[in-house]
Amino acid sequence: MYIETLLSSLLLLFLMVVIGYCIKKAGLVSDRTVEDLSRVLLTIILPLSIIASGCEKDSSVAISDLGLSFLIISLVYISFFLVSYVVLKIFVKDRSRLLSSVDMCVFANTSFIGYPLVNVLFGSEGMIFCVVYNLLYNVFMFSIGVRLYKKDGGEKENIWKMVLDPLSIASILAIVLFLSPFSLPPLVKSFLSSFESISSPLSMMIVGSWLIGADFKSILMRPLSYLVSLLRLLVLPILVLVVLSHFGISEMMRNTIVLVSALPVGTLNVIFAKKYGNDVKFVNETMVQSLCLSMVTIPLMVLDQPIPPLSLLPGLDVFSCLFNENSPGFLPCPGCVRCNNSIGGGEKGIILFRWFRFQYVQGGSS
Repeated sequence: MYIETLLSSLLLLFLMVVIGYCIKKAGLVSDRTVEDLSRVLLTIILPLSIIASGCEKDSSVAISDLGLSFLIISLVYISFFLVSYVVLKIFVKDRSRLLSSVDMCVFANTSFIGYPLVNVLFGSEGMIFCVVYNLLYNVFMFSIGVRLYKKDGGEKENIWKMVLDPLSIASILAIVLFLSPFSLPPLVKSFLSSFESISSPLSMMIVGSWLIGADFKSILMRPLSYLVSLLRLLVLPILVLVVLSHFGISEMMRNTIVLVSALPVGTLNVIFAKKYGNDVKFVNETMVQSLCLSMVTIPLMVLDQPIPPLSLLPGLDVFSCLFNENSPGFLPCPGCVRCNNSIGGGEKGIILFRWFRFQYVQGGSS
């Protein structure tokens, strides 16, 4: 994917967020209208968009890849629980806040942001892996995730809410259609695909409307929120990137999983925090903070082109000698001021971690 196309797509999504913010700020829509539009999006538009992705039988996606994605994404969720808990337990002593923070690190905004973003950047080939990710999202959220929000056991969450959730039903149908040897009539496929063009702008405008009323002063003064955002947006997805780069999985599967792993905190966290008497203000402000920060981190996570030579990066020229292949015992050159090379393209990652990835993922050695 050319970087111009990628950045243009991300810019369009960002502008949709801005438009949503302006519409809500101008009072053109009420809170009730936003809630109604969100309900329509989650129950009709997104499910139909998901089913449409199953109709596109991309020859580059093998059935074995689909099965493998279930295993990999399940392990991603389990590792997110473990890593988040271990790290956060060092800094957070209050058990309720600790567990809600773990949930926020694990469960991202795969519906409002994930589907539109993957559809724009990767098309139907990436969407099928996003479908698997979101299906397992519901499995883990309604089993482990809900338990972390409950106090003293709490009431049992109805398992049928997960099974009968429109997004879950649509995900299952999409996978069935993808695996089926049959194809839907062209008219039906065209009808379903038309909702894909609606879902992205509507989702992003709804996300923009969420920023209204946020207490940004309070958000900026929450150190724990920064830690949760750091884990959610950078640490955990980079961990996924490093691990998956050691396995011979398809590039599209890896890229989609890394991208969805790098999304901001999901809205279900706020809903369950409110339902089970947790600190809703903390959860909501952390969600908004991660949403704002993700507008910077997501583009960095999905860059698919060579980055500039290190000489163009202020302050990094001091490391040029590290990559001088004429110096004894130093590193293979991924790009520096001496040779003016760029770090190789075709990889995903963040600029600050390119050297790390070169060393430990691409097979460089000291």
